[in-house]
Amino acid sequence: MRLAIATMLAAAAVLTGCGGEAQGNTAAAGKEAAATSAPADVSDGLITCAMPNFDNVQGITLTERFILIDGEVKRYLEFSNEAFDLCEPGQEGCSLALEDGVIRMDHLSEKGVRSRYDVDLASMDIEARKTRPGEDEQIVAFDKSAKCVREPLPEGLTVN
Repeated sequence: MRLAIATMLAAAAVLTGCGGEAQGNTAAAGKEAAATSAPADVSDGLITCAMPNFDNVQGITLTERFILIDGEVKRYLEFSNEAFDLCEPGQEGCSLALEDGVIRMDHLSEKGVRSRYDVDLASMDIEARKTRPGEDEQIVAFDKSAKCVREPLPEGLTVN
């Protein structure tokens, strides 16, 4: 019995290492494939992405908010109910765009820290990356169960 279990575990490890999947994961793989093949909803709306335990710091939740309006993406400030362009025209180290159903934000701070966020509007997943001066880009860890949420445009929204 132990030999059979050990053999099954070894086979699963080999399949996973080669890019294959163990038999028990086929349902999950099907769901992932379906999620990535679903069309992205780029209609007008508020996209809120809360990332709990951001950068592995327990209790810290970083929230990014975006407005999709008339085929464009803008940043959103909840306290002033305002949608705005993240970047000044021609500003280096700054971009916010909607590309193939993905919101892409890239910003270089005054301290030289680069932050990048990609929001897949089909799956509503967000990926965060940061690059500190002199270091390689790193994916920022947070609770992997976190998903972005789509809501209607807020009433009284000011668009700048």
